[in-house]
Amino acid sequence: MRTNRVRNLEDFKTLADATRYVEQEKGLSHDEAREYIRSHLPHESYYQTKILQWLNKQPGVFAWKAAAGPYSRQGIPDICCVRYGRYYGFEVKRPLIGKPSKLQLKTIDQIRAAGGVAEIVTCQREVEVVFLREDER
Repeated sequence: MRTNRVRNLEDFKTLADATRYVEQEKGLSHDEAREYIRSHLPHESYYQTKILQWLNKQPGVFAWKAAAGPYSRQGIPDICCVRYGRYYGFEVKRPLIGKPSKLQLKTIDQIRAAGGVAEIVTCQREVEVVFLREDER
C-alpha cells in the first residue's frame, strides 16, 4: 500500500536506494523519481547555512562563507574556518546528487598539500566527524 508520506531523502545512503524508494512509494518511473529527488532536496545553500551556524557556535573556531565572484579565486571550498590554528575548507554538496567539479577536487588536493584540511561534506555531522578525526591525530 502506497502512502503519500516519503521518508526524509537525506536519510538514504545512495541515490540508487532513494530512487528505488521513490519509484515504489510514488509510483514513478526511474527518471521521474530522480527528478522528484532533485526537486525535493533543499538547495546547497541550506546545508551551507546549517553548517556555518553550527561552526560559529564551536569553541576555537572562526568560520566564514567564501565569497564567489569575478575577483575571487575559483574552486575555493564553500566554507572556510580556522580551528585552533588549523585551516579547514568544506566543499558543501547536496546529499545524494551533489558532485564536486574537477577544479574543486584540485583545490582540495592543493589545500591538503599545503597542510590544511579540506573535505567534501553534506551536513553538520560530517564536519563533526572531520574534527573528531583530526583531534585523534
